[in-house]
Formats: sequence, C-alpha cells, structure tokens
Amino acid sequence: MSLLNKLFPKARAEILRLLFADLDREIHLRDLARHAGLTAPALQKELAQLTATDLVLSRRDGNRLYFKANTNHPLYPELHGIVTKTTGIAERLRTALDSIPGIDLAFVFGSIAAGTSTADSDIDLFIIGTTGLRKLTPHLRPLSSELSREINPYCLSPEDWLTQKKRSDAFITRVINEPKLWLKGTPHELARLG
Repeated sequence: MSLLNKLFPKARAEILRLLFADLDREIHLRDLARHAGLTAPALQKELAQLTATDLVLSRRDGNRLYFKANTNHPLYPELHGIVTKTTGIAERLRTALDSIPGIDLAFVFGSIAAGTSTADSDIDLFIIGTTGLRKLTPHLRPLSSELSREINPYCLSPEDWLTQKKRSDAFITRVINEPKLWLKGTPHELARLG
C-alpha cells in the first residue's frame, strides 16, 4: 500500500494516481475503473466531487465520459507533487537506489521534477557519489521497463560535481537551477558540497 492510499480513500487515491501522475493523461471511466481495480460506480462519487471542485475536468464524447486533471487549477502542482512523491516513480526509484552502495545524493530533475511530464517523458536521474553507471544499470534497467519510461542517469563523484560547478559548466548550472525531486539527501547537503 502506497502512502497515497494511506492519505486518501482508495477510490480517490486511485483517481489521483491515474490522473495526476502525467500532465496529458485523459482516461475513459471504464478504463479508469479497470486500471484502479474498482467498479465504475465506486469511482463515480469521487469523480463527481473532484469535478465539482474543478480539480478534475470531464468531457463527453458520444456515450463515453472522459476525465483528466485540471492542470490550470491552483492545487494541481501540489497534488501532482504528492502523487509523484508517494506513488510510482519517486517511490520506486528510492527503493531501487536504497540497495546500491556509494550514493550520497540522488534526485530527479527535468520535466518530472518540474511537474510538466507527459506519458512519454523520460526520467532524468542525477546521482552524486562513488557509484558508477556500471553499478546502477542492473538496478535501473528493470525499473525502466516496469515504468515504461527511459531512465537517464547522470553520475558524478562529489569532486567532479564541485569541479564542474566551479567551472560554471552549463549542464550543471541548469541542473542546480531546476526543480528537483529528492530521492536521497537534501538541498542543504547539495549546497554543502560547494
């Protein structure tokens, strides 16, 4: 059971998970029920409440009813963040990285961390530590397949991070300034590196 299921009733947690994980996902009621493992009537009450608050948008196409997250709602970024951090990507990456020695700091950056990901977005993963791609790949390849997303890991030792930061490397500067989804460590620990 994910943390999301502990925070919200099952039907609401599943709706949030399915609609708020990706920016452009629109799903038919029956498909939503199938993916959630619930019946359509069990979801309808929650969907009615979420559409009444404008968190979820609905549209009818013939006799089919489609739902999607309202990305313009003021609470969308927060709900997207909660869903991302408590289900799927962040939780699974954290679990995979916990078993790998030599990782001091780890975070996701790019569209997933910024909350602008789509179903086709890859996962940009930054690792600072003594581990290398050779140790990471066997852990990340099955996860990439499971998530149906390419995982792009970037690994640097703390010394290389500091060197590239001091040289004002364009990529490192961009990574520093972008939003991050922390998997291991904190922004304070990153700042302490120099």
